[in-house]
This record gives sequence, structure tokens and C-alpha cells, in this order.
Amino acid sequence: MTRTGEAIRYSVVSGICFVLGLTLIPAFASYGLHYAIATIFAFVIVVLVGFLLHCYWTFSVERSLAAFSRYLGAMLVNLPLTILLIGAGHDGFGLTIPTATVVASALLFLWNYIAVKWAVRRVPTGDMS
Repeated sequence: MTRTGEAIRYSVVSGICFVLGLTLIPAFASYGLHYAIATIFAFVIVVLVGFLLHCYWTFSVERSLAAFSRYLGAMLVNLPLTILLIGAGHDGFGLTIPTATVVASALLFLWNYIAVKWAVRRVPTGDMS
């Protein structure tokens, strides 16, 4: 598995999660949910899809509760940042929810790569299995 291949697969899975979030957040908001609540609902779905795809395809590793816990923890850091960035874009700069979602996702791309790789590929000390 090359780093270039891994980066390409990460980008594809991130793109899928990005489109999923970009679809779900405005869709939930269109039903009258505040963007923060819409983001939380979308978060649950995107986290599950992202974890499964990153384990299966991006990094080709076995799923585990420990890896999911790390992944969820890393993504939970992302959640308030996403809400804050969408809020700043929408409430502060007058952007539409979809546009603010795109901006927030773009700003968090590098953080997500580092966090996902740590969470999914991490091998605990002393565990060589």
C-alpha cells in the first residue's frame, strides 16, 4: 500500500463523506432543524459511513471497537468545530448553509486526515496482531 494510493483513497472516502454531509445538513435544516442540530444528525451517519469505508478501503484494516472509539473521539473534536465554522459562515458572513458547510469542510480537511489515520491505523503498544 503506497502513501500516494492511501492519500487517493482517503480523498475519495472524504469526498463521499463530504457529499453525504453536504446533502444531509441542508436537508435536515430544510425540515426546520437549526443547523447545529442538523449537523449533529448528519454527524452520526457520516461517522458510521466514514469509519467503515476508511477501515475497509482507505487503510485496509480490521474494524475494532478500540479503533471506532478512537475514530469517534477524533470526530467528536471535529463536531463543535464544524458547528462553529458553519455558524460563523452563516450567521457571521451571511453564507447559505450549503456554502458554509463547504467552507467548514474544506478548512477541516487536513485535521481530519491526521485524526482518521491516527484513529484507524493506530497499533496499541505491545500489540503486534
